[in-house]
Amino acid sequence: MTDFKNHLSFSRKEQFALIGLLFLMLVLISLNLIPDLFKKTPAFSKHQLDEIIALHQKEVDALKDKKAIENFDAANPDRSVIEQKLNPFPFNPNNMPEESWRKLGLADYQIRNIKNYESKGGKFFRKEDLKKIYTISETEYEILEAFIRIPSTGNQRIARASQLSEKETLKEKPAEFSKAKPKVAMVELNKADSLQLIKLPQVGPWFAHRILQYREILGGFVAKEQLREVYGMDEERYLNFEQFIEVDTTLLDPVQINFAEFKAVVRHPYFSYPLTKAVFNYRDRKGMIQNFDQVLELAPTADSLSPYLKYYVKF
Repeated sequence: MTDFKNHLSFSRKEQFALIGLLFLMLVLISLNLIPDLFKKTPAFSKHQLDEIIALHQKEVDALKDKKAIENFDAANPDRSVIEQKLNPFPFNPNNMPEESWRKLGLADYQIRNIKNYESKGGKFFRKEDLKKIYTISETEYEILEAFIRIPSTGNQRIARASQLSEKETLKEKPAEFSKAKPKVAMVELNKADSLQLIKLPQVGPWFAHRILQYREILGGFVAKEQLREVYGMDEERYLNFEQFIEVDTTLLDPVQINFAEFKAVVRHPYFSYPLTKAVFNYRDRKGMIQNFDQVLELAPTADSLSPYLKYYVKF
């Protein structure tokens, strides 16, 4: 019996070893039962993070729209739109990098015209010389004028010569209007350059520039009657050359109304600010606009819409 008890008894070292083994087993069992306590979960999933970023961007866009509406002058909508587009700062227009013109708020087509002017030897001696760029409107020039910085070169004779040359070029001579020109070639309005337009009766350099400027903003002409909308055009002048005009409507560049940016739409002569705002509100709430009838429904007053508008909308 004593031998049997001796077999079942443990020495002190064996007792400690057994206790340690039992403790280790308890720890392992506990780890298996509560594994979630030791797993690190990310603060946000990728999906949640995308939602947070999208919400933040929407708030930023809303603040921009709110600021634009607060600064908008309903009494002078055209100027207000241009003021929101431009970001004026002091600048010297001579040989200014393209990126600086973009920061100023000018469009790519305007920058191209400036660089073409410079490549042909053109220089800006005075602030008013910026008006030589026909794609820069009177309102845009008025806003930028205070920020133009042209260092004095001391060569006033060159500047005066430039002024005289400009005045002589733009000067209209009434006596020439009464002269019958031997042959006047037909001019396709959407492809014509300034040299072709100048050859038309009573169309001098100033009106040629205005016509090209308006064509650029419109995206092309659909009818020669639209020339009556050109700034400064009078009926007598128009009737003297309209018989020599033809229009190729396949050259139109309509507005992609479902994809264009706000600035690109509102600068079009046939899109008022309220109509543009209504179009973009519809796009945000309901999605794409399907046809021109929906555009008419969005217009504050259909009577104020140009009959040519439908030709400039692409879905």
